[in-house]
Amino acid sequence: MRYAAVAVSLLFVVALFGLTVAEEQKPAVKHEYIGAKMCKMCHTKDGIFDSWAASKHATAWDGLSEEQKKNEALKAYYTTGTSAKGELLTGVQCEACHGPGSDYKTKSIMENKEQAIANGMIVPDEKTCKKCHNEAAPTDALKASAKAFDFAKMKATGVHAAAKKAAEPNK
Repeated sequence: MRYAAVAVSLLFVVALFGLTVAEEQKPAVKHEYIGAKMCKMCHTKDGIFDSWAASKHATAWDGLSEEQKKNEALKAYYTTGTSAKGELLTGVQCEACHGPGSDYKTKSIMENKEQAIANGMIVPDEKTCKKCHNEAAPTDALKASAKAFDFAKMKATGVHAAAKKAAEPNK
């Protein structure tokens, strides 16, 4: 009887360990980039797309020389990634900061912040910005921006600033 209790206990431990390992081995969801053109479909009326389009982020890639555009290390800083169709998304597009949008792009998901986050949307913070604006960055411009980087100021005057200003009631 005592051996049976030990055997059952061991089986329980092995089964529990197996479930834990199985949980850890679940593949992470791979969200895909969709590009700023898709974001524009919903973010034109609120001014967010136009605010971004007028920013240095939107034209970051355009400011590189043809030689710099061949440098793979710079692509991580001056492009967003590659779409599921294989298109290089040039410039620092919406998804460079907010995460690939394939799974949170629909209106029904975007209307619920928690649901959008659960589907891959990132709410950018200072750490998000410092992935590019840091002293280890591959260009002098980004290194210089890191030294003077002030997240609170950039949040108020950055990519979404024009949209925020447009949304403010007239005084």
